[in-house]
Amino acid sequence: MYQDDIYKLTPNQWEWFAQDVLFHLGYTVQIGPSEGVDDGLDMIVELGGTKYLVSCKHNFKTRKNVGVRAESDIRDRMEQHSCGGFIAFYSTSATTGLKNKLLSLKNKDYELVEIYLDNILDIIPTMRGFILQKHFSRPQELHHQLLQETEYKPLICMKEDCEKDIISQGNIPWSMTGFYHEDNKIHLIYGCKHCVSDYANYPYWAEISQIRYIEQMLNWRSVVDNIKTKNIELSEEFYEHWAYLQEAILQIQIPQGWGRWI
Repeated sequence: MYQDDIYKLTPNQWEWFAQDVLFHLGYTVQIGPSEGVDDGLDMIVELGGTKYLVSCKHNFKTRKNVGVRAESDIRDRMEQHSCGGFIAFYSTSATTGLKNKLLSLKNKDYELVEIYLDNILDIIPTMRGFILQKHFSRPQELHHQLLQETEYKPLICMKEDCEKDIISQGNIPWSMTGFYHEDNKIHLIYGCKHCVSDYANYPYWAEISQIRYIEQMLNWRSVVDNIKTKNIELSEEFYEHWAYLQEAILQIQIPQGWGRWI
């Protein structure tokens, strides 16, 4: 998950990451992050004619939600810097008490934007690869879900008695998918390389680490479409397995622009 890499960032790195996220969301950065005393602000950004004071909180050690004590005098800080809005950019979430405090500001006609961990995990896959590479490790080393609100679904090796999840972080490099010809029909198979490589006797196969890349997955779909157009009968379970594979790959898809599979 991206969450593990997020918590590897230092508080200062978190502020620079927040700047890139807000810029990606359309905000203009007027005052960016700085070292040392920040005079009550981490950043000032602008959108739609409104200036926002940005507060970046990164509880990377405790992973506890941000509370009221951590956000004292929000209104005074906004007025000090002539801001009409406030952005909470937290790597966790906010306590009920702080959320109520923020709601009271909103009720007093201040613009309020709350960006918590769940929101950030949804935003990351929409960002450009060259931006994300400033903050995170190589994409091949990341394990993440794009659909954060969807419960994770493992993809189990199709070899009987092998119960390994081939899209788990440790198993991705050692997993593959392919086709085999049996009973005059084409079957789709996926699993551990040592479990299914002998079955993949049709001349197309791909590594799971390969089709994690969007461009490569599109190529793989073209291979499937090409097979469907040939005068060869597909097995009854072909489309069921193809649907499971696509659904699983979406959970670990590497965003467009992160580079190419080599």
